[in-house]
Amino acid sequence: MALLRSISHLRPASARLFSVSAPANNLFQSHLSKVKASIKEVSVQDLSASLAEGPKNTFHLFDVRETNEWNQGRIPNAFYTGRGNLERDIETYVPDTHDDIVLYCAGGVRSILAAESLKRMGYKNVSSLAGGIGAWKSAGKPVDAPGGKTYTEKHDY
Repeated sequence: MALLRSISHLRPASARLFSVSAPANNLFQSHLSKVKASIKEVSVQDLSASLAEGPKNTFHLFDVRETNEWNQGRIPNAFYTGRGNLERDIETYVPDTHDDIVLYCAGGVRSILAAESLKRMGYKNVSSLAGGIGAWKSAGKPVDAPGGKTYTEKHDY
């Protein structure tokens, strides 16, 4: 036990438990720019038009935000699968890799990265909502307000 206490304080000088500042080398922004160039983004208007056409078996709208964000409100007819479970669960919900999939998050970053992952898995028609649900709300589009049980309560984690 004494040995554990004596070495537990040793860690690299650069190690931090939490990030407290933006990285100086812009690796994430560089990566995001490359990914964004390869992913189709749909506009709020285009998504709204697709949803107005009514349900289709070959069109899927996924919210990839955190559960607490989903519980605060969502785009009507969206299906929830958190970003952390998307790759594991997608085949259950969308077995046909040629179906149209639109992903959204709060501002469009997580959904771009999620779309890239689905493309690498072999999905052909994956896109991200430009600006996420924030752009959807700013355009005055409807949002299903929370009501009844939350996602967490429905699934009893």
